[in-house]
Amino acid sequence: VMTSDRPPRELSGMEDRLLSRFKWGLTTDIQTPDLETRMAIVQNKLATEKAEMDMEVVEYLANCVDSNVRELEGVVNSLIVDSALLQRKIDIELAKYRIKSLVEESQKAISIDKIIDVVTAHFNIKVSDIKGKTRLREVVLPRQIAMYLTKEFTELSLKTIGYHFGGRDHSTVIHAIQTINDLQNQDRELLLHIKDIKEKLKK
Repeated sequence: VMTSDRPPRELSGMEDRLLSRFKWGLTTDIQTPDLETRMAIVQNKLATEKAEMDMEVVEYLANCVDSNVRELEGVVNSLIVDSALLQRKIDIELAKYRIKSLVEESQKAISIDKIIDVVTAHFNIKVSDIKGKTRLREVVLPRQIAMYLTKEFTELSLKTIGYHFGGRDHSTVIHAIQTINDLQNQDRELLLHIKDIKEKLKK
């Protein structure tokens, strides 16, 4: 069994006779667990520890910790301990506190909340607008820029990015990223906007 971050045809630095043998074998693409699987992991952990958690909290955790199963289980363990020590139910507020203290360290310094705040301030629109359903160009473009920058500066999955922008699906996020990529090559004003926002994000 051989693991790699790319298919055999894209491997380099190996002898041709080895590459040809790798291409003969069965190639399977292993992705990070999807939202439903992550929710099931949380529920299974809770059942093992004989703990309880509202489905709203389960979904919140599964959306926030989307790339590392051990980290997800670690957050659940910490919440169970917090609940016992504080003698309180594991609610959404406790979950947010624990996520902030445990997960932020492993994520890139620029968070999705900061990106949304900087983009909305730059274009003088409300956070509720960028997460809402409006299709006005003065909101759609900043929303697409925010999605594009979230993909660039964080390790969040497309599905999780969509979740933070009003529950949009991953295809909408892909479209936003492709749109901004394409526009940057032909729209100097947009390029300047993005450059300015990036500078603000790094302050």
